[in-house]
Amino acid sequence: MTKVLLWAIGIVAALLAGSYWWAGKDLKVMDAAARADAPGAFLQVTDGQLHYQARGPEDGNVIVMVHGFSTPAFIFEQNASALVDAGFRVVQYDHFGRGWSDRPEGPYDEDFYDQELMDLLDGLGLIEPVGMVGLSMGGPIVMAFAGRHPERVSRVFLFVPAGLDVKGDGGMGAALLKVPVIGDWIWQVFGRGILLGDPQYDESALSPENRLQGDVTRQMDYRGYGKALLSTLRNFPMSNRQMLFSAVAQKTDTPVMAVFGDEDQTVGLSSAAVLVALIPGADVRIIEGGTHGLNYQRHEEVNPMLIDWFSQVVPD
Repeated sequence: MTKVLLWAIGIVAALLAGSYWWAGKDLKVMDAAARADAPGAFLQVTDGQLHYQARGPEDGNVIVMVHGFSTPAFIFEQNASALVDAGFRVVQYDHFGRGWSDRPEGPYDEDFYDQELMDLLDGLGLIEPVGMVGLSMGGPIVMAFAGRHPERVSRVFLFVPAGLDVKGDGGMGAALLKVPVIGDWIWQVFGRGILLGDPQYDESALSPENRLQGDVTRQMDYRGYGKALLSTLRNFPMSNRQMLFSAVAQKTDTPVMAVFGDEDQTVGLSSAAVLVALIPGADVRIIEGGTHGLNYQRHEEVNPMLIDWFSQVVPD
């Protein structure tokens, strides 16, 4: 009986190992050849090659756009274009592990993303305060940065920011992914399907100008993307980050605006009220019918807010 059990365990282990290998066998390496088609430029920073684009007049006020968990910098395309047309200098960049940037080993935690953003600013010579836009996970990244380095941030605009109430963040699925070995296997084998199952990526009902202006699956074909996301899930909490938001209100005078959608299936609408309580002076708007992709799906509505916000003069 013991031998049979051992044989069964061995077979199961072999099947699991085989499926893990099979799921990753065709992944490519993100190298110079792979980046040949990348727009923009690259910076060699602390953790590798960081992909970015800088557009707009060189003497324009600078706005740095910080994207979220899984979709790279092109998620801001409609917003960035509007800002450039309004005379701003706009910088978009791919987080490490995403888009055209390198895929260094983790942990992808708060310090990691803070260093990434600081390296970007320093590498581009952006010493004076800049405006920052944070989308979803980019929200707590920007708020953490603003709290740590208020002298580098002039004002903040948040699209559907994570960090407060993220649906499913404390569920069984999220807990399993954080378990070593088990979570690694689940993410390797099923991660792509989990990501593409997000209703945000169903764009069949949207007109072309309101869709993502890039192929979200292309980055998934390269090694390190899945590991970067999994390390982020394990090391960068997406909920209950109230201290990041309150620190900006208590320790800085950085103006903050946030836009939420009342049909967002990722960031709970309750986050809006929590943010107002944490930052009483924040300008908080709610887009009726807005989803987690409202920054580009509803860009005609939110871009005027974005432009107006960064056109305001910060009081002395």
